[in-house]
Amino acid sequence: MNFNEWLSLSDAQRESEKNNWHVFEPGYWHSIANEAAARFAAEFASTSHIHRICKSLYHADELIVAVQTDLSPPNTIPLPESYLGFRVLQFASKTPDGVLVDVEPPGGSSA
Repeated sequence: MNFNEWLSLSDAQRESEKNNWHVFEPGYWHSIANEAAARFAAEFASTSHIHRICKSLYHADELIVAVQTDLSPPNTIPLPESYLGFRVLQFASKTPDGVLVDVEPPGGSSA
């Protein structure tokens, strides 16, 4: 599956497809998550307080768009909770336990 095919799926079809992902194995799902994070960064990286945006692995079973901010917890920035089928999670000041990230500055492509 490529990113355009991913975009053509309904929300329900995306959720069903995500149930087949094995996130520790290489595969197209990482490419799709990279593209979603890169598009999110292109749209939101200039937002105040954003330090980094990247594709991440959350609790070893979910690929997400991770947004690291320079705010103190529990402060957040008004951002969408999901983007192109991926949950968007904000992490104030540091990345918490349970999140593995690909290091990438805002606006960069993590592909």
